[in-house]
Amino acid sequence: MIKWIGQDDNPTTTSTYQSFERVNKLIEEATGGRLVIQSNEGGAIVPADTEIDGVQRGVLDVAHNGPILWVSNLPAAPPFSTTVGGPTALEYYMWYMWGEGFDLMQEMFDNGGYDKVMPIAAVCREPETFLYTTFPVEGPEDLAGKKMRLLGDEAEIFGKLKVAAVATPSPELYEAIQRGVIDGFQHSSLAVDWNMGFQEVVDYAYVSPVRQPTDMYIYIVNKESWAALPDDLKVIVQELWWAEGIRHYAEWTYKNTTAAQDWIQAGVNVLPAPKSLEDELIKLATEFYQKRAAEDPFYAKLMDSLFSWRDRYDATYPRL
Repeated sequence: MIKWIGQDDNPTTTSTYQSFERVNKLIEEATGGRLVIQSNEGGAIVPADTEIDGVQRGVLDVAHNGPILWVSNLPAAPPFSTTVGGPTALEYYMWYMWGEGFDLMQEMFDNGGYDKVMPIAAVCREPETFLYTTFPVEGPEDLAGKKMRLLGDEAEIFGKLKVAAVATPSPELYEAIQRGVIDGFQHSSLAVDWNMGFQEVVDYAYVSPVRQPTDMYIYIVNKESWAALPDDLKVIVQELWWAEGIRHYAEWTYKNTTAAQDWIQAGVNVLPAPKSLEDELIKLATEFYQKRAAEDPFYAKLMDSLFSWRDRYDATYPRL
């Protein structure tokens, strides 16, 4: 029997951890117990949101999380998770499966000090809630001076609106907003975040796919651990992880079709994001991406690949 240690970045109540645990149990069953992957929540083995470092060191054999979390050491990482006004979840999934996504990600790893890390499969996630807040938002001016939990490129983009960005880990969000440490945050979706209890501590949930059309999660493995797996187990693991990537999307997009009513009944105002804020955010994001691309050849190559992929799909399947 081969035993692997794995970690998601979120608590056990979240969809990402539950997805990770579910597929790892399927792998154990499909391999007849030849491969057992221990699923751990964020913080159990290494600090939450630092899983990539655990994989590099070999403390973790596999991690399951979003590239947006790698930004402190890999500045070009956030677009591998999502982009404001960028590709949809399915378009990202296709880019990873059939496009240049993983080739570019591996190039980033190798050049950024993570030469023992490799991506294996992607998880297609639903659009995130635009923002959760304790205050009403009618336009971009209402965000000025507020403290918001924002990650990756969005922290700098929202900063142009005079927002103070705070990188609060997911397990700490409930207490942070309850105590007034932050005024709002971006996180997952209504169905996922119900289990986090956020409906108890926010007053508004603004919904829109513009800010974060998806939040792609990636199965990353330690190269030595992967190389040591027999070839037949590699096939099982890779195929089941890819299958879970689309299963997750089917499950949680459906659950979100009914979740809004639960939030409303809990006393939360569930509202569409103001169009003026959407428009301003897209404008600021476009300026940000263009500036970054002019400064960094790799970032320029990444964004050209990603947005060219989006444009080809949009031209062929406008509603995908």
